[in-house]
Amino acid sequence: MRRSARAGVALTATVVATVLLLPAGSALAAPREPLPPGGTPIPTAPPVQLDPAHAVMPPAALPASAPVVPGIEPVAYAPGGRDSFGARQARSATPLRLVGVTWTGPAPDTVSLRSTDAAGHWGTWTDLDAAGSEREATDPAGVPERGGTDPIWVGDRTGVEVRATRAGQPVTDQVQVVRIDPGTGSNDQAIGALGAARGPAAPHYVTRAQWGADESMMTWPPETTPAVRAVTIHHTSESNDYSPDQSAGIVRGIYAYHARTQGWGDIGYNALVDKYGTIFEGRAGGLDRNVVAAHAGGFNRETFGIAMMGNYTMIPPDAATMNSVAALAAWKLGGLYQDPRQQVELTSSGGGTSRIPKGQTTTVPALFAHRDVGRTTCPGDAAYAMMEPLRAMVQGLIAQSATDVRAAWAADRAVLGEATRVEGPTADGTGRSTDFEHGTVIWSPRTGAWPVTGAIAEQWRGAGAERSPLGYPTSGEYDVPAGRQQNFEHGALTWTRATNVVGPPA
Repeated sequence: MRRSARAGVALTATVVATVLLLPAGSALAAPREPLPPGGTPIPTAPPVQLDPAHAVMPPAALPASAPVVPGIEPVAYAPGGRDSFGARQARSATPLRLVGVTWTGPAPDTVSLRSTDAAGHWGTWTDLDAAGSEREATDPAGVPERGGTDPIWVGDRTGVEVRATRAGQPVTDQVQVVRIDPGTGSNDQAIGALGAARGPAAPHYVTRAQWGADESMMTWPPETTPAVRAVTIHHTSESNDYSPDQSAGIVRGIYAYHARTQGWGDIGYNALVDKYGTIFEGRAGGLDRNVVAAHAGGFNRETFGIAMMGNYTMIPPDAATMNSVAALAAWKLGGLYQDPRQQVELTSSGGGTSRIPKGQTTTVPALFAHRDVGRTTCPGDAAYAMMEPLRAMVQGLIAQSATDVRAAWAADRAVLGEATRVEGPTADGTGRSTDFEHGTVIWSPRTGAWPVTGAIAEQWRGAGAERSPLGYPTSGEYDVPAGRQQNFEHGALTWTRATNVVGPPA
């Protein structure tokens, strides 16, 4: 995401070992239409538990960092006014680190920025597309909209030059340069070592606690959506000139800028990947859940946003970045049983950079670029040219990782609906499961994979699911004279049609 516009499996160790147990309601849904009675379970050959798309990609082996509070302050323009092109200089007595250009009210048509090089000479201009907030409906009625560019990493540079225009006229005086000091976290050097030592194995990821997120800035409580149908690829558009141990600081700076300066209440991306291949947890709420973020205005509710840290307008992403993005996208799409090339129809909610009016639909691949739905050049021309090779990488990873749970879902997709959470280990560690819009499919080596739905599912979950005395299901639902029944390892549950009640285990 540029402010060029605005922009089986579980990654989170504390949640991957838990099946999502939906609360039992007072009114239970009736069981669905019959499955074939009894029958033979889906083949039970043990799955490969360390395959690229469905293995648990655990957090890095690092302690939690003390929260780091980034500093955000305006940088005053130097005396002397703007030049004939409207450019103004902003200088600081201390290193600028991360800078952004912000405004209140109407957005400029164009915003450009450049910084000095190591010798103090001005570098080339970087164009930043002006746009509104990627988080939808954040400003109360009557309050001028806050806008800005993506923050740009300039490291130890102390001077930048900015120019902005609207309707062909300079409006640089109406925009503000802000400096974001990400501070120093206790894990920064260790996280840098992860990037420097990245090998071919599936990468670990760095949790919010490990990169030093100050959760007091997180004022947008996690909000989930029934299904994620696609993954959106972005770039953050700042410099590619950063070292491995600076990556965590850049993430903290982006977090502070999105949460505080832009007023979104959290970082806009679900995940970020630096040029060394290190994956960072972004938006709060859990990478394995369908959490609404603020990365693609109009299309945040059904997508998962991955941002490549850097500017990929002229140069393509590094192999380390591509490998980690592919592994992460395969984990998310594969775990939700989506293929990267399949066409999905998304409905725009409008706002942000969306070029699709509110209420209208558009069709995109399940792995698509931000520019496919937004008024933006994100993720840069060079990265956009790599989208099809990236889809091929992701498809290859998913093809290597078919699971029994997915096979059972595919056979009963019309009833179960779409996945609401990526496939992951069961609580007892012996099986795997995925939750869907209308039920759960759960597998173990001794029982096979079976769907559990409706009133029987509610009763089973309420008793403790696979950890209950009933254990794992050993059949699908089937008809009995009084209603419907499903078998489990240590008993059966029967729904009675006349009373719409599931009786005690038999």
